[in-house]
Amino acid sequence: MKKNYIPDPLVLAILLTFITMALAFFYNYERFDVLENAVNIISWWNKGIWDLLAFTMQMVLILLLGYMIAISPLLERLSDKLIRFTERPVTTAMIVIFTSLAAGFLNWGLALVFSAIFVKKIGLQARLKKQKINYPLLGASAYVCMMVWHGGLSGSAPLTVATAGHFLEAKTGVLGLERTIFSSMNLLATVLIFTILPILTWIIAKKSIGQIPVFDQKEAVSSISEKQQQTKLSWMQLTGFLIVIGLIARMFITDKGLSFGLNEINLLLFGFVLILLPEAGIFTKTASTAIGSTTGIILQFPLYAGIMGLMKQSGLLEGMTHWFITISNADTFPLMAFLSAAIVNLFVPSGGGQWAVQGPLLTDAATALGVDPAKAVMALAYGDQLTNMMQPFWALPLLAITELKAGQFIRYSLLYMLLGLIIFTFVLL
Repeated sequence: MKKNYIPDPLVLAILLTFITMALAFFYNYERFDVLENAVNIISWWNKGIWDLLAFTMQMVLILLLGYMIAISPLLERLSDKLIRFTERPVTTAMIVIFTSLAAGFLNWGLALVFSAIFVKKIGLQARLKKQKINYPLLGASAYVCMMVWHGGLSGSAPLTVATAGHFLEAKTGVLGLERTIFSSMNLLATVLIFTILPILTWIIAKKSIGQIPVFDQKEAVSSISEKQQQTKLSWMQLTGFLIVIGLIARMFITDKGLSFGLNEINLLLFGFVLILLPEAGIFTKTASTAIGSTTGIILQFPLYAGIMGLMKQSGLLEGMTHWFITISNADTFPLMAFLSAAIVNLFVPSGGGQWAVQGPLLTDAATALGVDPAKAVMALAYGDQLTNMMQPFWALPLLAITELKAGQFIRYSLLYMLLGLIIFTFVLL
């Protein structure tokens, strides 16, 4: 039996909960007696644990709907067509990383699954033709989608603060996407990533010969939806088109502009799912397959909400904010926020959960230092996505599909992370 050296993310979330409880206990040691302090900690945690139920459901839908799109017949046909251009190892690696980056910017759930299926098909083709390829490099190139997602159209933090009524609205207001995802800073970071990371991939692919992939599974994971000979527009597709057209029209005929939040993004994805899966039976079957990928979010987000409640009610957030201010100034704060988010992500492998815990701290510090809160949001987003390259939590779907081990591709993903560190530092300063 193979040993699993990847820590269980639920265990990490529980461990972080107990660490936060201990910190809150000692932080308030002189304010309350031991029994009252312990009771307060349980009460604060219990109060916080239910505060992000709506946010949890929003994140579940982003992954679920993205997964459903990834295994739809249209996306399966797209991957089959891309396979035709993967005869040469170097060309293959370039196609994988560009596909992964583009999909990652659109939706992280879609990117993870589609890129993994695409890489597995490439590996099976190489095995069939007895062709040597650097399969771990392809896996790392597919996983690089998680280094652009939080600055993309499914990023938890920027979409949350663009949603009216979000839990930090009293501090930041509603921050439209033109100030975060579509800001000049983030567009520059995105262009640099789309340019520099493929160059590194090209260099590695040119120098490495690789080997013929070996698999335990006989077939690639592919669409579970039956191919159909459909000539008429179904009522589900009509509904999907109305949703998509309505949301796009909203951007031009109302004063909302680019202030699309999580609700709008999920509704847009739902419209695309209805278009791509036009029969109720196929829709339900695909959803049943995709729902398992959301288990981690469903179980972990309440724990992160409890942590947030503990930090807020115990005074830890206020104390940490004061400390953050003392070691930062308006010029250095974005970089400090970025580095702290990168470290926190190693222990809180969830962008949404991390924003729930760290968001209040960073926005308070940004306000006190006179820094644009939108820049603080993106600093957290960059830090969160950067260390995904050494945090294999989100790689689990990709590992399962490609049959790679985390240790096989992490030496390449760490190189991507190093380049990302340089790029994000450059745009933040």
